[in-house]
Amino acid sequence: MPTKPDPRFLSITAHDLRGAVGVIDGAMKELVREVGKDNADAPKLTQMMNRSTQRLLLLGDRLSSLAKLMDGAELELTDNVDLTALVKEAAQRAFAAHARRNLRLQIIDGTETSAPVHAQSFAAAVGELTALFCSFSQAELKVSVAPEANGVRIKFESDNAGESVQRALRDRQSTTQANAGINFAEAVLNRHHGTLELSENDGSNAALSLVLSRSNA
Repeated sequence: MPTKPDPRFLSITAHDLRGAVGVIDGAMKELVREVGKDNADAPKLTQMMNRSTQRLLLLGDRLSSLAKLMDGAELELTDNVDLTALVKEAAQRAFAAHARRNLRLQIIDGTETSAPVHAQSFAAAVGELTALFCSFSQAELKVSVAPEANGVRIKFESDNAGESVQRALRDRQSTTQANAGINFAEAVLNRHHGTLELSENDGSNAALSLVLSRSNA
């Protein structure tokens, strides 16, 4: 029988990846300095560098979270995590790495909400869904965090995403980035005893929510 890979190898790989990103980031900054700030290509190089390094760092976070999920043990949930701040930071990081030109991000966080979560994996799930909606949205992506009678809802809404989100949810066995991101987010939610819910606003718009139950929140 083949030996099952040790989940800790994913964590080690994630650590090595972050180290490599640091080296690349330093080299790119040096390159930009050599080019000179007055050079017309400097802003473009800086933007490309920032987007690329952010995407690599997010991949490192995903690997670390996958190691936790594969381990099979219960995630260590930290009490009273500021969920509003966690979601805002994770969504902004993923948006900076994945958003196309002219796409806007609106984060609605009028009520401070705390909940017991495993911060790293939950932030990674938020990042995956943000990246997912960045690929589907045309003009604006809205992310909101709000307490409910039964718990907490983190909702992702955007224009023109209804059909794409439904297809990604329906075709769970597909190996596309969209399906992988949804499956990852759902796996994280399951370990938090939460659910992933789809609600349609009309024919083209859709909202996908990470919902934590009151027993967890």
